Amino acid sequence: MIENSSVIELQPQDDLASIQHYLSWRDEDRVALVIPWEKSFPSNELDFRLLRREVERRRIEIAIVSADPELRQLARKCGFPAFPSVEWAQETPVWRSRPPKQVEPPRRPWWKEEVELSPRPVRPRPSWLYWGKQGLRVVAFLLVLSILAGSAYTIVPSADVTLVPAGQEFVTIVPVSVDLDIEEMVIFSPEEGPGGIVPARRVGVEVEGHAEVETTGTMSVASGRATGEVMFTSLLAQDYLVRAGTIVRTSSTSYPIRFRTTADVTVPAGGQATAPIEALAGGIGNVGRFQINQVEGVAASAVRVINPAPTSGAEAADVRVVVQEDYDRVREHLTQQLLDQAYVEMGSLLESSEFLPRQSLRIEAVPKKAYTRFISEPADTVGLNMRLLVSGRAVNVVSAQGIAYAALARRLPPGYALVDARFEVGEVAEEDIGSGSFAFFVTARGYAAVALDTDAAVELVRGQQLADAREQLQDEFPLAEAPQIVLWPEWPERLKWLERMPLLPLRINVQVIPQGQTVAQKD
Repeated sequence: MIENSSVIELQPQDDLASIQHYLSWRDEDRVALVIPWEKSFPSNELDFRLLRREVERRRIEIAIVSADPELRQLARKCGFPAFPSVEWAQETPVWRSRPPKQVEPPRRPWWKEEVELSPRPVRPRPSWLYWGKQGLRVVAFLLVLSILAGSAYTIVPSADVTLVPAGQEFVTIVPVSVDLDIEEMVIFSPEEGPGGIVPARRVGVEVEGHAEVETTGTMSVASGRATGEVMFTSLLAQDYLVRAGTIVRTSSTSYPIRFRTTADVTVPAGGQATAPIEALAGGIGNVGRFQINQVEGVAASAVRVINPAPTSGAEAADVRVVVQEDYDRVREHLTQQLLDQAYVEMGSLLESSEFLPRQSLRIEAVPKKAYTRFISEPADTVGLNMRLLVSGRAVNVVSAQGIAYAALARRLPPGYALVDARFEVGEVAEEDIGSGSFAFFVTARGYAAVALDTDAAVELVRGQQLADAREQLQDEFPLAEAPQIVLWPEWPERLKWLERMPLLPLRINVQVIPQGQTVAQKD
């Protein structure tokens, strides 16, 4: 910033706060404000108004110096003298601008102004007028008090009346058919009989598991390895070591039986030596004497072999093998296990108003089925890895209960109404019932009582004494028990004569409950 005694040169980033800071430590009454081309403040009429307010507050004169003709014209419009250069502004003795306004101190608030109060003239009043007004006030007070007391006696009291009508239990079992192609339940007409059709939706999951069962088949097979002893005869003029594992066999060309030595033996030059042998394959190897007469490998050029005694140890035995019945048992066992797993997993797919009949599960596909053993293979167990695609029918239980309720209501005698009903969903029917894909049974149990007109009961007892109200209810309605009436508020013993039923019908609550139920306590 370049400055002198009466010049302030602004930078492009300066704003009103910067100008206020520059003016705060200036004592001159006239200041030339130099504004660059790249101006940010002031740049519009609002900025000049804010600057004008600051100038009037400080009671100084400010001239705008700018090379921009449009800015100078805007400054003159807002009441500021404007010059193209600082020299021109300093050479001008008088800046023609609006003089600063004189700021007058604010007036005092109206609530702080002093108000002169004049005393009210006192006029003498007649005594009869004074006591007359007091009497009227007392009468008005008593009248209002009596109205409030009467209103409270009429509006505040309330009564809870509990009636137990005569009735009996009814039970019916209703067949409900399930159809995937309908969207709303269908209730059969009385001519068609009890029951109806409810909608359902298909749900499905894919489950996989493994199961094993013990094999039940048996087969007689040779078991054990034949053992014996052979004698080696040397063909060399020196000792020869026949190592353990040397292969010897019978001379049969179609199916030779092979043995191996189980210990090292040294055959002396021109002499003989014996060595123990064991059959290579289990279940075979019992041969007669002199049947083993061939040596395999390098040893065949050094020694000859013969078995002076028969071999033994390969005996026939019964072993467990896999049969078709084992396949069927493990498949049935794993299928039931996977259906149980699918039934549990489908529970998470149901809505709150649905249930899944266990008998509605169906196997749609078997993407994978692999047994761990072949049929006739010797084994103690056989396993199965299987994956199933299982579907079920999610049935709307509310619709099923609605059909059962309608069937139960048809069984009621004339003049009776259901007070309480309970429902129990049973098993799926084994035979085809109805037009749906399957059917199940719903047991409906309800308590039916004589229909009571609660509005008539209210009209009968309102405004009556408590004892009279009980007697009239007992005489006019067929009740299984004496009516119960609870009044609020409770009056003390000396004011029992005030106990009456409320006059307003809205303050009398009549509740009809089945016989044997407990009356709900009022909070």
